Amino acid sequence: MKNFKLTMLSLAVFVLAAITYSCTKQDQAEPASSTTEISQSDADILIENKIKAFKSKMEFQRENPSFKSGESMSVDSAVWYFKAALNYTYARAGVDFNYLSNDSAAISVSTPNGEIAENELPGIYQQILDSVRAIYNTAEGNGKTLLMVNVVSSDASANSTDLTIYAATGSTTPTYIYGHFDETDYWNWGLELGKCGEYAGQEVGQDASTVLQYRINHPLITYPPGTYFIPDENPTRWKYYKNYPDANSPGGYRLFYAFDEPPYTYPICIPPEDMHYYLYDGLVYIMNVLKPAGKYLTFGEVVIGYESGDPANFEYWVKYSHEVRFTYGDKYFSVEPGETL
Repeated sequence: MKNFKLTMLSLAVFVLAAITYSCTKQDQAEPASSTTEISQSDADILIENKIKAFKSKMEFQRENPSFKSGESMSVDSAVWYFKAALNYTYARAGVDFNYLSNDSAAISVSTPNGEIAENELPGIYQQILDSVRAIYNTAEGNGKTLLMVNVVSSDASANSTDLTIYAATGSTTPTYIYGHFDETDYWNWGLELGKCGEYAGQEVGQDASTVLQYRINHPLITYPPGTYFIPDENPTRWKYYKNYPDANSPGGYRLFYAFDEPPYTYPICIPPEDMHYYLYDGLVYIMNVLKPAGKYLTFGEVVIGYESGDPANFEYWVKYSHEVRFTYGDKYFSVEPGETL
């Protein structure tokens, strides 16, 4: 399932993680895959024990619904524990996939004075889990794996807080050559129009933005099985083509940009060499510039932007572009397999 973000007719493509490299330039950011048996670090064990203690507290409350400790937890702390428990319990990296599906849901919870009563935690957690399960069940593809969950709090009032739940799923055995664009990789700019040029009509349902977001997420499969992430709550701000000019770019910017006016050249077709540039000199470059020290990329979003002039003012121009946003977080490892949703 795809999300649509209407920022002048934008298409949102939900993403996760980093990049696969196949040449020297590509080797600088990809985690090395390995079949060597690994063990948990002290940090892994510490975080796992914290999550288990939280889950045990919720289980006790669930089994004793009339018990009220009188204690409460701040919204920020509860949100962290909710997403930590969900990712630890259900989400795993280190799996093959060639299709990314993402969606979101929202709930409102009672938070008097910015706090959540401990006896309310199990019910809220279940609401979030039900939302994640619904997103997962509607995701396309076979052999699905939940890759990551994020929970973001917003619009807090004196008595309630809105929580937005994001979930991303990978599915199906991969078929793409991840780090390389070949002579057939002529892609329409967006709108899932597929390939273009002499390959027009192929891969309808994909476009340059979906292919780029897929490629940037490929390193998720290189982490050892048992890897999971706890994302930071807030992503970066949206980054636009005009934020990253580059004289060496096909369009003058590190993100795709094209200006069109009569007679129009639509559909906008991006050739393989330009796709390569926008992946490595665009997305990877921006991702690394924005990444905080010690953090890992866990979400990446690629959005298509469309702007047009006002015909009433005799403006008939059109601008096509890509926009990006990243979420970073912490990486952990568990010897216990993730549970099935």
